[in-house]
Amino acid sequence: MKLRFPGWHGLMLILVLVAACEGPISEEAAKPQVVDPDAERASLIQADLDFGDTALQQGLAPAYLQFLADDAVQLPDGDLPIEGRDAIYENILLATEDGSFSLSWEPVAAEVSASGDLGYTWGGYRFEAQDESGQPVSYEGKYANFWRKSAKGRWQIVLDISNQNQVAYEFYGDPDFDPNADGVGYDDAGLTNEAL
Repeated sequence: MKLRFPGWHGLMLILVLVAACEGPISEEAAKPQVVDPDAERASLIQADLDFGDTALQQGLAPAYLQFLADDAVQLPDGDLPIEGRDAIYENILLATEDGSFSLSWEPVAAEVSASGDLGYTWGGYRFEAQDESGQPVSYEGKYANFWRKSAKGRWQIVLDISNQNQVAYEFYGDPDFDPNADGVGYDDAGLTNEAL
């Protein structure tokens, strides 16, 4: 036996069922959400600080595992991009298995979107380790992390970028060195090769 609803009766029944499923809209849900940018920036800075504290207390790989979004991408200095939280975790786990290094960082600033669900932090990091002969080595660099709030309202990293600070060129230490002696001009970093 087929149920049939002639004309508008069937349409009315469908509309009543849809309305019953949606339920009433509360006044709170109908209001546009107001975002406090200062509070969101502070919470994002705190998330970055918590990320660093977790790395110091539990290790770098576990910290990344906790703070990365599933679809995160890492753009490491001098290497190819790594896509996905699990791949980034495995790469860091492999790189840190001997435990002979430390990595610490500190955020300098943060900014958030008007909606309060996207933002970035940037700051400086310090890497310390031992070379093959056991001698201490260290360098500093810069990083930028792009964050997105999860469905539960927790900040997660979606893009992790870092690069090492450039070492000074040796010729800048020699007062008698003339970088333009060969007829080629150099900018402050010594990188252009435009003829003078």
